[in-house]
Amino acid sequence: MRYPNAASGLRLMFLGQILMIVGVLLAWVPFVGALLIIAAPVAELVGVYKAGDDDENYRGALVFVALVLMVNFISGFKGEGFLGSILDMASEILSLLVVFSVCNTTSNLLHSIGQEALSQRGTTVIKIYTACTAVSIVCQVLGIIPIINIAAALVAGISGLVMVVGYVMYLLFLNGSSKVL
Repeated sequence: MRYPNAASGLRLMFLGQILMIVGVLLAWVPFVGALLIIAAPVAELVGVYKAGDDDENYRGALVFVALVLMVNFISGFKGEGFLGSILDMASEILSLLVVFSVCNTTSNLLHSIGQEALSQRGTTVIKIYTACTAVSIVCQVLGIIPIINIAAALVAGISGLVMVVGYVMYLLFLNGSSKVL
């Protein structure tokens, strides 16, 4: 392994994402779902921090992860109405920046060791996340306009499905990269 800290950090990030999925699915189970949902961002935060030991560019992602956690925490208390919409958009943008920073940095590391195919997957994930985030934010803004809000909801739904594909690709990218680095 040429980048052992990045590899183990990406593995922790992958684990954090899996914990989040399981936590959401088990949200109806008292204590278990909540515990997993709390553990997931901690694993991601620790993973990004650990990866930063091999490449300083992961530190930018660390800042964005911390900001996402802060915005989501505030949203939990003040997440209604206009302020809630602004906080949701901020969270989406910051999450995009996390994915961008992680994928871009990881792709550069993969490129440096000759793993071009896997490096290109990171670029594809960035493109999907960027497009879907932009569409989602535009649809949220257009959602306040009567009549147009119906079309915006339809487009947002389609974008959401594409985002699921992007999320699966992100998980595969994290997993594959953690094995190669």
